[in-house]
Amino acid sequence: MKKRNIMRIIMLATSFFFTTQIYGNGDMQDNMADKIKMIKNSIADARGLVFKSGPFGTAINGQTFQQEAIVSFNGYQYAAYFSEGGTPCIARRKLPEGEWKTLCFTDYKIGHDDVHNVAVVEVCPEDGTIHLSYDHHCSDLHYRRSVPGLATRPEEFEWKISNFGKTVSSLEAGHHLRMFTYPQFFRTPKGKLQLLYRIGISGDGDWYLAEYDPGNNGWTTLGMLFSRKGEYDTSNSRCAYPNQLRYDRESRLTMTWCWRERPANGVRDLRTNHDLCYAYSNDFGRTWKNDKGDIIAVLGGDEKNRKPITVDSEGSVVMKTRFLWGQMNVTTHFVDKKGRIHVIHWQHDQKAEKPSADLNTWKYYHYWKDENGSWKENVLPFVGRKPQIILDDTDNAYVLYNRNDENRKYHGTDPGGHLTIQSATGANNFKDWKILWTSEEQFLGEPLYDPIRWSDKHVLSVYAQEKPEQAGTPAPLRVIDFDFRD
Repeated sequence: MKKRNIMRIIMLATSFFFTTQIYGNGDMQDNMADKIKMIKNSIADARGLVFKSGPFGTAINGQTFQQEAIVSFNGYQYAAYFSEGGTPCIARRKLPEGEWKTLCFTDYKIGHDDVHNVAVVEVCPEDGTIHLSYDHHCSDLHYRRSVPGLATRPEEFEWKISNFGKTVSSLEAGHHLRMFTYPQFFRTPKGKLQLLYRIGISGDGDWYLAEYDPGNNGWTTLGMLFSRKGEYDTSNSRCAYPNQLRYDRESRLTMTWCWRERPANGVRDLRTNHDLCYAYSNDFGRTWKNDKGDIIAVLGGDEKNRKPITVDSEGSVVMKTRFLWGQMNVTTHFVDKKGRIHVIHWQHDQKAEKPSADLNTWKYYHYWKDENGSWKENVLPFVGRKPQIILDDTDNAYVLYNRNDENRKYHGTDPGGHLTIQSATGANNFKDWKILWTSEEQFLGEPLYDPIRWSDKHVLSVYAQEKPEQAGTPAPLRVIDFDFRD
């Protein structure tokens, strides 16, 4: 083993100790630091794909819109990604200590440098099928799924490519999906699988919700969830950018999003994003209500009664942000044990003198809905690439992000950053942020986590693409596990 690799392992294994000693100030924060322990640093693939350069960065493994990149079910964990040469892959390990076993689908290969075209994976609990989708940015759908039972009876099946079907471009027979982008898989509390996706382009697209029901012939399109139609400022077309959709503990499907416009002045950058919007569904995505409980969208039922969410949907905006100012689309969304919704926006200072599309001028804004139904705002004392926020059952918040204090611009190339976990307490209104852990290594893109393992076990499995020594060369795709249990 090379000396550098030995030192890398030592630094990663000891970084938790050093960072908690440096940053664990205050009794409450010291107690929080005692709760986190790195228990495993594994490599899902030693040669994960990294672009040399790209219009939107270089890390196709690790983007906030990659739902899900890593997910667990029935004692196993699954990760979707691209490996060296542009091949879509799925890796599996038996929890908690099993080694990763990878399958790479060599019948498909990408030939571009667009990090939008991520790979995602989910499991349908009802029939044990594993679903994969990959390589989209306003293109045909690319989708394949496994044989039934592969996830529910994993010991009965050999982990091999022949247990997965071929890549197809339709969910429903005869319904070829084109101009497809941003597939987001999520499970329902009843064991079915749902998928949200966009048809159209940035600033001019509609979103649809589909459901996979093994007892009802597979996939069915429930309807259009977001419509591009409506008028806003000088724009008459747009698209929504939803954060992660997941069911909460009460089987409610919650959703936050922003809008991106196509204004008449020709601006086509991150300044056209605006507002924080919120809606929820109590009937598995068929009907959607605003913050006041008024119905703003109906996906099923009679055609004459169907209506999607639009920019004009009354009561959908819960926090106004400035238009043509500077705001990132698709960041992070979490519903805590108390039912509070938490979002972090990465955006330009709302009190600045002028707008900015320069990512290095932007800040993190923590928005949350408290138990009384009021929306709150904190400007955080730290910033990095697009983050993830999670909360535990004792009212502590954690933000996972790649930290780079000098340069956060990633278009063209990616400067990378140190994987970092910060924490704050609900008792102090989420204002007492401290670093719990930071890596010695640098990572690209945006770290992701396994939401099921976190909710079930309070183990944080972090999916992160390591920065290569030389731009464009393959690098390890890591899954780092942290135990937060007392």
